[in-house]
Amino acid sequence: MRRYILVCFCGFCGIFYRKYRGHTANCARGFIYKQLKTMLANICEKSYAAEAQYTNFYGGGDIAWSSDGQHFYCLSGAAVNQVDVQTSQILQSFGVSSTTEEKKKPANLDDIDVEEDAITCFALSHEHLVTAHRSGLLRLWLLSTCNLVKLWKAQHKGPVIKIEFSPCGRLVCTSGGADATLRLWDFANNSCLCALKDFPGPCWLLRFHPNVLRKEIYAVGSDNTIYCWNYQSKALLHKMRGHLSQVTGLSFKSNDAECNELATVSRDKVLIVWQLEDQVEGKQLKVLPLFDELEGVVYANEGREIVVASGTGNLQQVDAESWKIKNLLSQSDFQISRLLHCCDLKQLALVTTEQNIIIYDASSIEPVKHLVGYNDEILDMCFLGDNDRYLAVATNSKHFKLYDTENDMNCKLIVGHSDTVMALAGSHNLLISVGKDCSIRLWKLEHEKACSLEALTQQTNCHTSTIGCVAMTHNGATGFASVCQDGSMKVWNLTRDKQERNSYTFNLRYSALAHDKEVNCVAYAVNNKILATASQDKTAKLWMADSNSLLGVLRGHTRGVWSVRFSPVDQVVLTSSSDCTLRLWSISNFTCIKRFDQECTILRAEFLDHGKFIISAASDGLLKLWNIKTNTCLQSLDEHTDRVWALTVSGRSNRFFYTGGADSKLIRFGDVTQATRNEALDQRQETLEQEQTLHSLLHAQKQLHKAFVLALNLNKPKTTFDIIVHFVRERDEAGLRQLVDQLNVDQRVALLQHVKAWTTNSRNSHAGNVILKHLIGDALLDPKARFYNNGNMVEVLTPYVQRHFKRITEMNKELAFLEFIVKCM
Repeated sequence: MRRYILVCFCGFCGIFYRKYRGHTANCARGFIYKQLKTMLANICEKSYAAEAQYTNFYGGGDIAWSSDGQHFYCLSGAAVNQVDVQTSQILQSFGVSSTTEEKKKPANLDDIDVEEDAITCFALSHEHLVTAHRSGLLRLWLLSTCNLVKLWKAQHKGPVIKIEFSPCGRLVCTSGGADATLRLWDFANNSCLCALKDFPGPCWLLRFHPNVLRKEIYAVGSDNTIYCWNYQSKALLHKMRGHLSQVTGLSFKSNDAECNELATVSRDKVLIVWQLEDQVEGKQLKVLPLFDELEGVVYANEGREIVVASGTGNLQQVDAESWKIKNLLSQSDFQISRLLHCCDLKQLALVTTEQNIIIYDASSIEPVKHLVGYNDEILDMCFLGDNDRYLAVATNSKHFKLYDTENDMNCKLIVGHSDTVMALAGSHNLLISVGKDCSIRLWKLEHEKACSLEALTQQTNCHTSTIGCVAMTHNGATGFASVCQDGSMKVWNLTRDKQERNSYTFNLRYSALAHDKEVNCVAYAVNNKILATASQDKTAKLWMADSNSLLGVLRGHTRGVWSVRFSPVDQVVLTSSSDCTLRLWSISNFTCIKRFDQECTILRAEFLDHGKFIISAASDGLLKLWNIKTNTCLQSLDEHTDRVWALTVSGRSNRFFYTGGADSKLIRFGDVTQATRNEALDQRQETLEQEQTLHSLLHAQKQLHKAFVLALNLNKPKTTFDIIVHFVRERDEAGLRQLVDQLNVDQRVALLQHVKAWTTNSRNSHAGNVILKHLIGDALLDPKARFYNNGNMVEVLTPYVQRHFKRITEMNKELAFLEFIVKCM
């Protein structure tokens, strides 16, 4: 007797099975899980995005501090940047030539050319900012909205070199660079109130009396004399002679109407306090020689003290009653170009010649904040401290910078080298800096002071040429290696005194002629037993760290090798070269096992996510993220506009990294893989819901207007065509008209794209021409018609329409001929 068993086929797993209820359900769940896992992997394997960007915001020239002390307004080429004091970020820019400016222009200024025009100076009031341009134009901006309010010609010979707002903020005074004239403008009434010419120009220092009731303007002429006019009566009130060199600062004792005392400083190293009286010649109340070229002066502590800044970096305080002089700050690390004062916060700001802004508390002269206005090229950087809190950055200067990444990127200028710092290397709390002065300096983080380094020891003349790179051992600093342009490598022992814990010394272990040409990079393996060097001689070499013995040479690059790195998990070495390739090498047999191609020179490369990925930085400013397993480029980041010299990855979290380059941008990139996946899944879920809604509406043949909009949003040309055909067959002209009228500009552009897809087939030409009639007809009447012609859509559709028109014309002729034959029979 034969027995039969019922067997079924499973569509999920593709096998035959005995029939029972649970198999298909379990298999379906497993299938869905696999599909979801595959979709997650395909959505985003790894992704990074720029979290913060710190770029140049001050290029020298005029700078202003808002009255509340929250913002700096800094001149930078053709723009004035509003910078947040707390975060050092640019909030908005005034005077930038871009499409955003064109959108913000009032309608009556549409015919004025606003191409890039360098700003020579600017002035700030509580509500407005006025910029003077090289073309001779004055532009008035509203601070709250960044909108251009007015634009007029300055009527000066040559560009305006100085501009100032009156205390009420309604008048603007300008000084010409070649005509020795001051002009007073009432911008609200579009009029020039007066022109003052009784002085030898040009005027580089211009001030209004701080009290509105005193209608006085103070200007410094080319003869170093301070002139004072009453701009209402145009009468010359005072002439104050006494300085022998350019006057660089002028400050009033108070804002009272009775204030008749002001202080001026000059590069003749003299501070003069003036007493304004009825006579024209100003009375010198006090003359104090300070033996330094002076760059700024302000009254502080309600007029009881005078603070003076010198170009050499000294800050002095003069008692306004006893005239005793007190040194507040004495240093020679930087030179001061300007001195600013915020009365509300009682703070002083020193602007250096390197465009750094250092804010001090006026009473204690303790540094509060350091802003970097101009970085120049960023050459190298490294992390320091617990959880990689601090970031040390070398920027084509003899001083390098230490940023506190957890305190709004507060910065400290580290001084010590006598020439440009080229490379940095850090290990927990220790830092080594090297540069063009051929010296090696060892630093340590000061835990007592936030964002500060203590100089431990140094050695000069360590190499015979510029030291280009330095690397420290991992997991505790016991040594380091340095390489230079003459091809040599030196390995150093780093020891710590057992009695004095803060005492470190380093001595030379061995020296070797590593390469025939300049050595670009040196790196330690994770176990500190192997050293790798990369050179312009097209090779990379592996060395024993403890002895001067060569392990092997990595040959294969056709141009100079820029960087070399050891994998944190595998026995492989990563190199990047000018031949536009990344290569992975085996340490065991020194052969190339993988190669990644890029479009231009790859300057830096680092391992990411415990050796699973590679991030590379190229000379065109492009960063690329590579998957080592699949040899594919997962992502390209184009935040930089020039060569990327510096790239450092956080060794603690491995979830973020910083980059810096020749464009002076310091950018932080963070891991956004999970957020990108969630966003993609949410978008996919929303798309599925919309598709389900669209399917339901089409199945019920109801609310076709809503279904049409959904089909446009989902980019389904076949569905939109079916809906249009439905209206055409029903001869519902009104419904079709309503269908098109409900669309906005973006949806109409999308509909034009769908029409393009329809009209390629002659069978669908009727529906396409019906829609074109409505869209083009509306476009001819709409001043925004240029939005419809996105990507020259009309020009693309014209040949198809002409072909269909010709076909219909021929068909009409044939029908007429056929009708004639029928009638004749």
